[in-house]
Amino acid sequence: MFRKLILGFIMMTLTGCAMMQSNSVVLPTSLPTFPPAFQATPNPNVTQASPLGGKQNGDLFVWIYSDPNPPIRGGNTFEAFVTDANGQPITDAKITFDIDMINMSHGKNVVDATSMGEGHYIGNVHFLMSGPWRVLVAIERSGQTSTVRFDFNVNFK
Repeated sequence: MFRKLILGFIMMTLTGCAMMQSNSVVLPTSLPTFPPAFQATPNPNVTQASPLGGKQNGDLFVWIYSDPNPPIRGGNTFEAFVTDANGQPITDAKITFDIDMINMSHGKNVVDATSMGEGHYIGNVHFLMSGPWRVLVAIERSGQTSTVRFDFNVNFK
């Protein structure tokens, strides 16, 4: 019996040590702040996140920002700016923000965004707690849906 107890303790210790040595943690980045009248011409050759927080999915470019920035626990306003590959604003889309905490799911939380014109879409989101979160920006047009993912930190206040 004593041997099983010691063996169990050793296994737990080794497992804990192995988990502590993992360096695969990717820290979320902050969402950029853009003025409400932000306009941009994307570079069609850029496929990774730009310094302004824009990402490409197919022929769409999506930028997102938060007010306040960085986002805080509680109510926030998110705005997405969506263009085609030529930099023309997408005005005929249905946009949703699907937010969830990265390490601890809080269930489905999808917010419909309202078109503000000229490719800008706005929605009010609520974060239950501070920490690493993600928003999936879904762009629905002509029966097709594209999704762009942004990871970021939510501050306490």
